[in-house]
Amino acid sequence: MSLILAALVFLAAAAIIYHLVERIPFPKPGARSEGRSDPRTAVAAMLYAVATEYAPLTAEQERHILSLLSSRMAIDAALARTCLADGRRIASRLRGDLNSRLHQLIGPVEHGCNHKEKQDVIDMLQTVAGPFAQRLGPVREGLGRVSATLRR
Repeated sequence: MSLILAALVFLAAAAIIYHLVERIPFPKPGARSEGRSDPRTAVAAMLYAVATEYAPLTAEQERHILSLLSSRMAIDAALARTCLADGRRIASRLRGDLNSRLHQLIGPVEHGCNHKEKQDVIDMLQTVAGPFAQRLGPVREGLGRVSATLRR
């Protein structure tokens, strides 16, 4: 009887640990980029979050984001794909409204980018948001607050 009880306690503890580890938004060890502390990955996650606020990411949107990452952040296409893949994984694990999710990602950009780079991030977010950046709603509010934070 005690053996069965011990097995049940072990399984319950393993399930809890698994659930907690799966909610951590950082890449697994050995991941292809530096993870959430890398401003490039954080920007990619922010772009992905904005692009998917109302609908899943289309192939055209993905190409557009990759193009923005390559041209504005001066990285090659392979690194842009890596950043977007890592950013997608990180963004998909974040919880809360868009404003909250963007602010969970803003730290590396805020601390690792200069004024011009921050302005480029704001411009990229507005470009990806398209007309939603001007309408009332979560995208406009989230972009407005992120812009205000980065312009400080």
